[in-house]
Amino acid sequence: MEDQHSRCSRNSWRKPAVSWTVLLVFTFLAKGCSSNRPPTLLSDLSNFVVEEGKKLGSIVYTVKASDPEGSPITFGLKGTNDFSIDPSTGDIRVARPLDREASDSLRFFVTVSDDVGLTGGEHHDGGNNVLKVPVTVILADRNDNAPAFKDAPYEFVVSEDTPVGTTVFRGVRVHDMDLLGETISVRCEDADGGGAKGSGGCTKFEVVAIESLSDEETDSAGEGQRNYHGAIVLKQPLDYAERQFYQLNLVASDGTQEGRAAAEVRVEDVQNRPPVFVGSLTGVVKEDDPVGTLVMTLNARDGDSGHSRKVLYELVTNPHDYFLLDPETGELRTARPLDKEALEDSTGVLTLSVRATELVNGQPLDGPLTVTTTEATVTIRDVNDEPPRFNRREYYASVPEGAPEGTPLPNLDITVRDPDVGTNSVFRLRLQDVSGSFTVEPSLASSSATVSIRVASNASLDYEDPSQRKFILLVIAEEELTSPRLSSTATVTVSVIDENDNTPAFTRDDSSFSATVLETASPGSPVATLTAEDRDSGRFGVNGIIYQLFGNGADRFAVHNKTGVITVAECATPGSGDCLDYETTPAYFLSYKATDDEGHGKSTVVSLKVSLLDANDNPPRFVQDSYRAVIDEGSSNFEPRLFVKAEDPDKTSDISYSIVGGNTHNLFSVDPHSGEIKVANPQGLNMTKVSGDLVVLTLEATDGMFTNTTNVRISVRDVNNNAPVFDKESYVAVVQEDAPIGSTVDQAFATDEDSGINANLGYRIQKGSFDDFSIDEKTGILTVSNKLDYDRRNIYAIEVIAADKGTPALTGTTTITVNIFNSNDKTPYFKPPTQKAEVSEDAHQGTVFYTLLAEDPDVNSTDALNYAISEPITAFDKDGKQIHEVDKVKEFFSVNPLTGEVSVAQPLRRDIASVVRLTVVVRDVSAPTVQEGRGTLAITVIDVNDSPPSFPPPWTAENPMLPPVSLPEELPIGTVVASYEATDPDSKISRYELEFPSDYFEIDESSGIVKTKERIDYEKVKKLNFSVIAYDSGVPQFSAVANVLVNVVNINDVDPVFSESEYHASVKENSLLGTHVITVNATDGDDGDFGKITYSLLGEHQEDFIIDKSGEIIVQNSAVLDRENSPEIVIQVVASDKAPPEARRSITVPVRIKLLDTNDNPPVFNQHLYQASILENIPLTPPTPIKQVQAQDADEGINSLVMYSIASGNDKGLFRIDPLSGIVYPAKSLLGMGGQYHLSVEGRDQNGTGEFLDTVNVDITVLDVNQNKPIFIMPVSGNATVEVPENAGLANYLVMTVKAQDKDPGENGRISYHMKVGNENTQETNEFVIHPDTGELRTKIILDREVKSKYELVLVAQDHGSPISYETLRFLTILLVDSDDNKPEFPMDETTTPYRFKVPENEYRGLPIGQVVAIDRDEGKYAKIFYYIIAGNEGGLFYTDRTEGILYANTTFDREKRDSYDVYIKATNDPDYNIYSPENEYFPNTGEQDPSIAHIHVTVLDKNDNAPVFDRSDYYAGINAMANINEFVAKLRAVDPDKGENGSITFLILTSNLYRYGSNVSSGSVVPSPFNITADGRLVTANYVTEYNQDRFVLDIIARETAPPERETHAKVHIWIYEPEQLIRVILSRPPEEVNQEKDEIVSELSNATLSLVVVDDIRYHVDSSGQIRRDWCDMYLHVVDVKTQTIAQIPEVLKVIDAKYDFLKDKYAGFAIENVVPAFVGIREESFDPALAALIALVIVLFVGLITFLVVCCCLRHWVITTPSDLKKKEALIKKEMIDELNTTENPLWIEQKLKLYEEQELTMQVFSEPDQSAGLGLSQHDEGIHRRDSVDFSQVDAQSNTYATIQLPARRGSSSGLGPRLGDGNVTETADYATLGRIPAGGRPHTPRGAGYGRHPSGGGSTGSSGGSYKGAPGEVYSELLDCHGGDPNEVAMGFQGSTFLVPSHFHSASRPHNPAKSPAAATVPMNENGEPEFVAELI
Repeated sequence: MEDQHSRCSRNSWRKPAVSWTVLLVFTFLAKGCSSNRPPTLLSDLSNFVVEEGKKLGSIVYTVKASDPEGSPITFGLKGTNDFSIDPSTGDIRVARPLDREASDSLRFFVTVSDDVGLTGGEHHDGGNNVLKVPVTVILADRNDNAPAFKDAPYEFVVSEDTPVGTTVFRGVRVHDMDLLGETISVRCEDADGGGAKGSGGCTKFEVVAIESLSDEETDSAGEGQRNYHGAIVLKQPLDYAERQFYQLNLVASDGTQEGRAAAEVRVEDVQNRPPVFVGSLTGVVKEDDPVGTLVMTLNARDGDSGHSRKVLYELVTNPHDYFLLDPETGELRTARPLDKEALEDSTGVLTLSVRATELVNGQPLDGPLTVTTTEATVTIRDVNDEPPRFNRREYYASVPEGAPEGTPLPNLDITVRDPDVGTNSVFRLRLQDVSGSFTVEPSLASSSATVSIRVASNASLDYEDPSQRKFILLVIAEEELTSPRLSSTATVTVSVIDENDNTPAFTRDDSSFSATVLETASPGSPVATLTAEDRDSGRFGVNGIIYQLFGNGADRFAVHNKTGVITVAECATPGSGDCLDYETTPAYFLSYKATDDEGHGKSTVVSLKVSLLDANDNPPRFVQDSYRAVIDEGSSNFEPRLFVKAEDPDKTSDISYSIVGGNTHNLFSVDPHSGEIKVANPQGLNMTKVSGDLVVLTLEATDGMFTNTTNVRISVRDVNNNAPVFDKESYVAVVQEDAPIGSTVDQAFATDEDSGINANLGYRIQKGSFDDFSIDEKTGILTVSNKLDYDRRNIYAIEVIAADKGTPALTGTTTITVNIFNSNDKTPYFKPPTQKAEVSEDAHQGTVFYTLLAEDPDVNSTDALNYAISEPITAFDKDGKQIHEVDKVKEFFSVNPLTGEVSVAQPLRRDIASVVRLTVVVRDVSAPTVQEGRGTLAITVIDVNDSPPSFPPPWTAENPMLPPVSLPEELPIGTVVASYEATDPDSKISRYELEFPSDYFEIDESSGIVKTKERIDYEKVKKLNFSVIAYDSGVPQFSAVANVLVNVVNINDVDPVFSESEYHASVKENSLLGTHVITVNATDGDDGDFGKITYSLLGEHQEDFIIDKSGEIIVQNSAVLDRENSPEIVIQVVASDKAPPEARRSITVPVRIKLLDTNDNPPVFNQHLYQASILENIPLTPPTPIKQVQAQDADEGINSLVMYSIASGNDKGLFRIDPLSGIVYPAKSLLGMGGQYHLSVEGRDQNGTGEFLDTVNVDITVLDVNQNKPIFIMPVSGNATVEVPENAGLANYLVMTVKAQDKDPGENGRISYHMKVGNENTQETNEFVIHPDTGELRTKIILDREVKSKYELVLVAQDHGSPISYETLRFLTILLVDSDDNKPEFPMDETTTPYRFKVPENEYRGLPIGQVVAIDRDEGKYAKIFYYIIAGNEGGLFYTDRTEGILYANTTFDREKRDSYDVYIKATNDPDYNIYSPENEYFPNTGEQDPSIAHIHVTVLDKNDNAPVFDRSDYYAGINAMANINEFVAKLRAVDPDKGENGSITFLILTSNLYRYGSNVSSGSVVPSPFNITADGRLVTANYVTEYNQDRFVLDIIARETAPPERETHAKVHIWIYEPEQLIRVILSRPPEEVNQEKDEIVSELSNATLSLVVVDDIRYHVDSSGQIRRDWCDMYLHVVDVKTQTIAQIPEVLKVIDAKYDFLKDKYAGFAIENVVPAFVGIREESFDPALAALIALVIVLFVGLITFLVVCCCLRHWVITTPSDLKKKEALIKKEMIDELNTTENPLWIEQKLKLYEEQELTMQVFSEPDQSAGLGLSQHDEGIHRRDSVDFSQVDAQSNTYATIQLPARRGSSSGLGPRLGDGNVTETADYATLGRIPAGGRPHTPRGAGYGRHPSGGGSTGSSGGSYKGAPGEVYSELLDCHGGDPNEVAMGFQGSTFLVPSHFHSASRPHNPAKSPAAATVPMNENGEPEFVAELI
């Protein structure tokens, strides 16, 4: 059994891995083995994975096993210490840190054993079964290792001439042990952030990857990603002199981990800098120093500090051969005697050119890198050996007399020069002049001076004084500061020239002369002779005087310019026309001027008055060509009186009049002196012997010499001397009350004994019809025209008038009495419908307290009326609430059915009902049918008042105090304080009020609510009181008073305030706890605790400081006071008052604490180790920096200043350190001192005296040197060029053999040849190859010049020196010889497609404009390009330089004519290119662009070469006299053809000439001007112009350029100041836009028609008669100016002229769409005063006032107080609103103010004014608004100023039938307005007669309107209605006479647009007609 068990156990371990197969084998073997089988493993342990870095103790796996016998299982591990296993659970835990990089897999055994001794509950002896399973654990990688650089740190050397892009180091290798992470990348970082010495290398170098996968280093691609191979490449050029080494920090990153390495780059010096001069290059030597004097020593060194060479000196230029230069020492010495005065430069400075050449192998080498030339200056100091000298001995000058002080003598050219310098050259100038008339300057000078002689201040040169005509002066120049003083002299001769300094003078003392001449004097007649004298000589004196005459009328005379004789000028018609004419100009006021210097010198002007003597040379002329007059037969006088008048321009003529013809039977006579024509017979005109009614007289006027005649046409009219007579004196008629309208009542008949038109009668009702009857005008039939009412009027007395058509019209009068027969057809009614009554609550039963009032128009007695109470009955209690149970109330009252008396039926109870509303009924018991009316009786039960009001407790009458009120302060105004309510058992509370006025409180009188009316401040007042009074509504009235105490409660309403808005403090850092910082202070204006302040801190540092109650801030935490961390600390101080938290107020203020520095930080070096490598031949003079150490100190100021010193390691004294900069320099020569040196450097703060220091090690390696570089022999030049034929060079073509030599022996001198490409040395490129040993340079391919024309190679000769190898570079250019295989082409880019050139205008011909350059890829002769203009040069404006491509101007351009040109230029190799041949013809923009053709766009630049121009020379405008400031006047337009700024214009007002009304002579320019003009030419008012009303201005306006030379042009603006009444309105049926376009044409036609100047003032939208704005029509407002007087013409005269030329203008009207021409503003003429009418009006007013007074008294007695009716206020408001609506136009606001003022004055004076309604009230259609042409206007009656209160016509008002009059056409007029007007026309078309005789009949029978506002002459009231009928019922047309046209009373009253109703028309008025059937009456224009 044991053997078998052992065998089984051994077999179980033969397999290396556990699997399910093993388990099956175990199971099979177990069957043949011992009955105690081993455990079975349930877990798969094959290659499980554990991540490295797993936490110690963490479970990585749990082993599962089972035992077949169920024995306990024990787990174990063998072969590892990295894991542990729990024996019981099988949990495998990490026992040691796992590292995949140490081992990527772990192998060990897991054991599983059972306990054999416990099988089946019995203990068995023998061993346990042990299962041992091998396990392999794979460690998963984590990225826990940083990439590591190999072979770091890196050090390498780079030559300073290494080209950019060269790889300078290829050994950057990085390995990452991890498998995870991103691909390795390497970047460069500057050492210590770029601040350390040697940093900044990353700007010069960059790291680039060469490969990241290397087969040599890894076997798998995955591992290859963990390696990096990179190189360092040069990015920017190096300069050894700038920096000798760089330190780079290389950072390798795998995305998570970073590794770092240092790289130090040493820059190797190259001999690429020429020698450098150091020290001063200036020297000073005296001119008398001996030969050989040392002047200066030159010092130059090799510019390459790495390998310095010796320098040889040489003089390149040596002025005057004065100097010698030692070639080795550089000493410059004098070579010959010096003479400073011989130098051209007076300063004595000589410039020498010196050369320093480096010695190569002991020989000077000439080249740009070995030679430096510079300039040295030598100053030769002067010695005094020369006197000051004049440039000439004698000088001559002339000066005009009267030359002002300081005038220099011209053309002297005096110069004085002293060649010496310094004090030796200072000299003084003085003048010997006995006259003292001249001075010399300067008085003191140095070296040289230009001398000027000036006229002295006291000189008075006068040529007229012979002694002052010539002066001889002596000028002396003498040294000032030398001894002896050297001097010299010169003479100056000065001649005085006569000057025109005297004005001509007339012999008379006064400045005025006079002369007379006959007006008919012939030309050449002498007038006067005036001459003048002049003290000057020659042409400046008498011989040069020229006489001139000027002034208004000077052309009427001639003056001899030399003799001064004044004569009459040539004229064709003496005494008239343009000649002298006393009647035109009786005297001429002229200016007479005498000017010397032949009219170009000084002038004297005197006034000359030439008076004309009158002669009788003009005939008299009648003022009219003919006269017309009308007189009635039998009249003895003309009315008005008839005068003829003649005028004679001769002032001395006396005119007499006589009748010389046509005076048949001597009917007329004429007054010979006055010209009045009279009837000769005093008894009257008798025409019995005269046939016809027309007499034509011929009248003559004579002045005794001349005569003139005129005709007077006198029309004699027949007399209407018989009045119409009715056949009855009176008529009586009866008509039923219900007679239908139109029923005939009666007929009146009258006759007239006259004949013809004088017997033609018309009937009309004068008065008494009350619009209920009408009469037929022709037949006299009286008919009913309105519904009759017997109760309203039962009898009519109608006065009827019959009028004939004679002149004047005579009338007859009769009366028709019409009686109305009554019928009972009306119901009774209560009057008023609602009646009121009052009854006392204690009234007894049966008490009658009211009688009902009722009426019935049909009954004459009240017996027929019966009264009763009906339903409904309503009642209200004393609180105003309705009572729904009214059964008891019904029994309170009863009514007597017969009398209507209301009485108390039951005892009244006011507590049940205080108001009872009874429905009452009245019946007519006499009516055939039931007729009843209803009304309401409101009965108020009056309380019996016996108790006063009372307030609620604790108020009592004995102690009337209410509870006190606590009121917080500062409550807003209107805050409710309390509500106080009183009660009264008898009645309601009527009102509340405060007993005494309070400044703080007010009470609502109805509610008793008390509110604040002022803010209360507790700090001002702490207690208040007021008393409330409550009044009841009883009779008598009682009241009660309650007193209230108000306690004002203090609130926190004021914020604390700090004394400063921000505090600043300072404290030293590290200050101790409790250190004082600052004290802050805040105050609070509140009282008590609210005004006490507490302080606290806020902010980040609130815990670091504390503040006490006084505001002192002290340090709490000194650790925070670290200036290096925070130089300033800001804390917020909070000041709070001591109010409760919810009401507390606080404020904060910042406190800025600046920390002062202390020395508490040590210096710290930037690096822990500094390393440097230098060559043993490093130069000592100047010393070359080796390394710079830097230490930083966080302190500031002197605390941070670090001083450096070498502490140890410098035993041999080979090095030194700069204590300030920290730069280490060599102290001794290092030749032969190679090796390593370790220095310890110390840095101490506080400038080396501080307590803190830091040390650092500096390692310096001294290297041996390779002495010589290779030197090229072939090519010799540094930039050699080799030519190779294009397309001829074959492959392997030998270009040249490169040769170089190196003087070093051995390997240091062996040379290899390379080419440098991409900073790398290579043997071949794509085109060439070079042999490394022989230097043969050959081609590899066939070369093509067009592909590449030249090749630039960098040849390298490199030695094999050690440790440093040198290389020398040569640049070789290989050129390919060209053949002509390319054409010229222009570059194609944005700047050349097209070329854009600019040329200024007005420049000279030949001006270069620009250049085009084409490119030809060929070279030599094949690249020669010629340029030709092939298009765009029409007119030959341009030409080109054929070879240079320069475009020139061939003319002078004018931008205003053309501002740009397009030119096309051809580039060709053909020198004989023919642009005119057909094959070369070019058309622009027709095809693909040719690159050989350049498109040039030439822009002509503007110059300011044009002056501005106004669009017209004169402008005309007007402005309202009431215009506001900035009111628009006119728009001026000026243009400047120039462009941009050159074309910009500004406007100025030069003068504002005022012309008073009627004057053509300016009163002068008004300053400041009443007008302004804006930059865009808008002329506006600058001030009010009311004071200039009716005057005019002529403004001189300048339009000036804003750009130089600021040209200007002038225009005149004529402005008339007008009133609106002077404007004319032209109505056009076109919109304003179109009218504006044709405005000038309209003005022109109107000007031609009126022969006047028409000025347009405004164009507005048209407003039609209904008040609607019509935007398709417009109104043109204008005024007309009389050209002669320049005044605004009167409107009647203008309209008369326009009407007279209507036939001429009608076509223009149609063309321009002119509908009418009317006055713009129309007034109403006041009627002449009529005493009778005034008395009637006064009577009506007295009656009306009496009636109103009576009504007011009644109301007062009944209601105690009369309140203003709201409807009256509404009416007043409505009236004012209508006024405002009317005035809401586009008129001037000041004019509107005047209109409002007129309305107000009319109201105050109770003037009754007419207000006709518009067509809107009449319901007219649109076509009824037609505007008719004006006919035969007579404006003789117009007097716009006769009535101050003339009616202003109101526009139509919509939707209002009240106000100033009812709407027309409503049919019923139910209410009259407050003012009676002529505009109240009822529907019938006749005037409505309002109550109170608003429109009445004149007692005499004549018509009168009853208004003082205006009337219609000769038109009675009925005629007014007929006028309305005639014109479609439009009262405006009646009032305004067709809006400006003369209104003619028509012969009949029918209208074409309105059917005539004969039944409604009154009787026709008698209007006289002329023989043509036209009415002769002309209505007055209103």
